[in-house]
Amino acid sequence: MNSPGAATLIRRGIAAEWTRTTGRSFLWIVAVPFTFVLPLIVTFGIAAVAERLAELPGQSYLATVSTTNSVYWVITLSVSVMTVTTAYAHAAQWRGRTSDLNAFLFPRFWTVALARWFYYGTITAVSTVVLLVVVMVTLPTQFPQIYGAVDITDSAGIRFLWTVPSYGFAACGVGVAVGSLIRTPSAAVAVLLFWVYVAENSINMLPHGYTLQAYAPFLNAVAATGQEVAFIPRFGRNGSLLYFVLFAVVLFVAAVVLPALIRKISAYRRAAVTKSGA
Repeated sequence: MNSPGAATLIRRGIAAEWTRTTGRSFLWIVAVPFTFVLPLIVTFGIAAVAERLAELPGQSYLATVSTTNSVYWVITLSVSVMTVTTAYAHAAQWRGRTSDLNAFLFPRFWTVALARWFYYGTITAVSTVVLLVVVMVTLPTQFPQIYGAVDITDSAGIRFLWTVPSYGFAACGVGVAVGSLIRTPSAAVAVLLFWVYVAENSINMLPHGYTLQAYAPFLNAVAATGQEVAFIPRFGRNGSLLYFVLFAVVLFVAAVVLPALIRKISAYRRAAVTKSGA
């Protein structure tokens, strides 16, 4: 009997992940709520304080905020939460009997990884779009003195609506790759957080650090969304977003596809040697 094709296995993997996470799972009880709550609390908390200060006498010098600087916490916090969640979920499959079950149900391991990327990436993309709309619509109406210039329909707002979900979707691919390389969930999460929040921001302290930092994938991706940051995207905005997507794909292939291909070739060779020696 012929084994199912890759597309069928990917569909099965997405369905299996949906079944596994349906109900009171970590994804829906912790990760997704944190994806929404953290950036909303920080964004509206800062907005409320800034608006209160603007209402005080003699505070007219406070600068207003434009659209390009209105969704920073959505970009950084929401994507990070879902990226580490993806890495944790993928690394956790190596524990206990789950590994044996995956090997039985999905003989092509890379299809499981790709299915998980699609599943978590889609959730991330949809979540960030919802958050972007909520933030960019609420800020100018509820905090008009400081955030009155924020406009979801201007060029920056429209750009956010497609670049941030794209960044989030690609970042989940990085999470899957890290979860494949580091098969301890807590360690995979720690490595990702260190990479995003420490390594890329402090690499400029090294010799030729600014040259190295110009190629930092996450910094390039954040700058590519249109967010105001001190970092200048190495390849221009669209080019830097494409750079991050390609980085995610290459890392995924190196961490997931190539090892599976090497194992398959080794198995064929062992079978050939065994057959020739029989």
